Amino acid sequence: MLVLCVVFSLLSAVVPFARAFYRIEISCNEGWDVYNAAVVAAHGQLYPARTGWTTVNYPMVWLALVAQFHRWTHEYLFTARALSLLALLSSCVLVSAIVRSLGAARRPALLAGVFCLALFCVAADFPCFVGIDDPTIPALAIYLAGLWVFLRWGVSRLGLAFSALLFVLAFSTKHNPVEFPLAVFAGLLLVSLRRALWFAACGLTSLAAAIALHFVYGGPYFLRDLLAPRSYSVAKVPLMLGVVWGPLLLPLGVSLYTAYLYRRDPRRRVVAFVLLFGLLMGGYFLGGYGVSINVLFGCFVAMCILLGLFFDRVFSRSQRWVVYAPLALFAWLLIPWLVVPPLDDRAAVQLNWNPPLALEQTAAAEARFEDGVAMLRSQPGPALCESLLRCYFAGKPYIYDPYNATRMIGLGQLDSEVIVSAIRRRQFGAIQLSGPIDDNRRTELFAPPILAAIRENYHSAFEDQDGAIYLPNPVSAAPAGMTAIASAQNVALRTNGTPALNAPSLSLKLLAVRMPDRITPGGISRRGVESGDAHKSKFVGGETGRGGQHAQAVAHAAPEVDR
Repeated sequence: MLVLCVVFSLLSAVVPFARAFYRIEISCNEGWDVYNAAVVAAHGQLYPARTGWTTVNYPMVWLALVAQFHRWTHEYLFTARALSLLALLSSCVLVSAIVRSLGAARRPALLAGVFCLALFCVAADFPCFVGIDDPTIPALAIYLAGLWVFLRWGVSRLGLAFSALLFVLAFSTKHNPVEFPLAVFAGLLLVSLRRALWFAACGLTSLAAAIALHFVYGGPYFLRDLLAPRSYSVAKVPLMLGVVWGPLLLPLGVSLYTAYLYRRDPRRRVVAFVLLFGLLMGGYFLGGYGVSINVLFGCFVAMCILLGLFFDRVFSRSQRWVVYAPLALFAWLLIPWLVVPPLDDRAAVQLNWNPPLALEQTAAAEARFEDGVAMLRSQPGPALCESLLRCYFAGKPYIYDPYNATRMIGLGQLDSEVIVSAIRRRQFGAIQLSGPIDDNRRTELFAPPILAAIRENYHSAFEDQDGAIYLPNPVSAAPAGMTAIASAQNVALRTNGTPALNAPSLSLKLLAVRMPDRITPGGISRRGVESGDAHKSKFVGGETGRGGQHAQAVAHAAPEVDR
């Protein structure tokens, strides 16, 4: 039985793990993460301005970690993907360790970790979160480490302090899964007010230090960018919850039953609190614009731990049939793996059930990706990209983040006319979109006035199934009367640390008086980072800015960004 479960998990992991080593854009977050890691590597600030076209609304630990490893690997994308895969495997090991620390035998603990791997590779890989450049799973591994430390050494003050420190480190990596420290605090309140207050004091002290370090090394607007408002849809919550938990009703039901059984156990009910708080908070956050299923990943690991305790409970029974309960739960994962994808639009992107075909299509996607990058690279001047990773490998400066810029435009904090004016003057050498310009999903990442300006002033010059690249319509004379605020010198750009091309001199002209003043004149560009190592750009006026992750709308695969 154990062998069958292990084989099942390994088969489910083939495609997500192999896909990580192809140069494709798995998630639209990846280009954003790569550009911002390059900023950190160049000792630039992530939060230097109040609002801009490249706002960052993530903590900086993940970006700093990738930037540090880049010093050894000279590569951002695949370094981050490898770290993410290691974090997933570490999370599975920690799930097993937590189950074991709660008194379960070795076999149930091992089954819990194996189930965790299968669950993430099957249920969390649409939208794609396994093996991508994203901080969610690395942060989850640190949260689990904090929970494990609490369960092992939480009786001592030092153990509580270390656990709180790990939770703050995880929060500084990705700030969403706060159900872990809340669960620990709630569990402590029920047994010892003094220990609960000590844990809270250690956590708040560490959090204050972490925020201070973000201000020092990230910039003065860290909290403002992190807490930037976003639109909210109540109707989205039940839709997303149905899509996530509908195919997982049996594992979820067994987990809730196990949580109820251990409601009076002071140690095991902490895991039940993680599941409860994760369902409540994740369900609430799912209504936010750009929020995806990764806000429920804390529930996923809590469910795996509780299933490990359930396995331990059934293995102690005398009936022979109960030992097959794990097989039933593993078999249930065939529903999100094989049954659900063909029923909706995810069948085109989730082919884990057929690894040869999936990897063949991934290789074809890599070839298309390279063709698009070559097309962008051949066009002089800056580019406006929906796929930031294509712009990065094409050696284009980072001047516009489609997701957060559109969000800020919708909130009235940025004026779309700045970009519209630049488009009308054909200031971008190319504009890349990941779908038809008339598709309603484009408005998720570009404001309607910007799309209208592209339609009027640019024409499609390159198309494939991943999108299109638009080039400026010919004009008789260049428009005058604008202030040049950004220029890129003739420099040797670097891709993955290797000299790739010489960029021609270019000039991006925008209305300087309407741009956010985010860069000191002549200083290193926080928002004008070039491909590979950060590129130094000369500025005369102000600078453009960013912030935000990838998910696809559950019913019709509308592109969302989970940031």
